[in-house]
Amino acid sequence: MIFSKEFRGVRDGEIYPTTFQPGDECPSELIDAAQSLEVLEVPESKKKDK
Repeated sequence: MIFSKEFRGVRDGEIYPTTFQPGDECPSELIDAAQSLEVLEVPESKKKDK
């Protein structure tokens, strides 16, 4: 999944947050948090389902 907005999150095993820019790949461990903040691009197949 790709970020659609800027997002700050801490990767597994790190203690400092990373700032992810739009277009960056979302690490699997941050997908739930990013989805809850609606900062991930919705794949075309899911847009059609709505």
